[in-house]
Amino acid sequence: MSVTATIIGSENVQARFERCQNGIQTAITDRMNRITIKLQAHVARDKLSGQVLRFRTNNLRGSIHQEVTSENGSIVGMVGTNVEYAARHEYGFQGSETVKTHLRTIRQVFGKPLKTPKQIEVQQFTRNINYPEHSFLRSALADMRSDIMVELTEGVAELLKK
Repeated sequence: MSVTATIIGSENVQARFERCQNGIQTAITDRMNRITIKLQAHVARDKLSGQVLRFRTNNLRGSIHQEVTSENGSIVGMVGTNVEYAARHEYGFQGSETVKTHLRTIRQVFGKPLKTPKQIEVQQFTRNINYPEHSFLRSALADMRSDIMVELTEGVAELLKK
């Protein structure tokens, strides 16, 4: 036994699905923009203002940026930094590193202060490092995971109600 059906006005149905798809893409992109802005603020305010890492120069905290890309039906929200040493803080580091030759200012010798500070040249050397991770990006994402899921779910539900 077979059933045959004919949809009358299939072009209209297809057009409505296409409009809905574009609407969903736009709605999710808008929501993703809001999410990444909130995540960026959370990282700077709640992770890099002394809670996870102390700040000295504001270089890392000021470099936190967000971006949302949309291509081939995929929407990606990203919060990150381009600061070179950020990965060492985020993931930790264990191993050896080479310290380049540099100048160092000394103000005391054998515990006694010098009348005038002197600059000495420190030769290149290798040191072993065991630096624990101080996650500020991954932990912020974990903190906001449930809020992110709610935001995306509400965005789609809101669009489907229209």
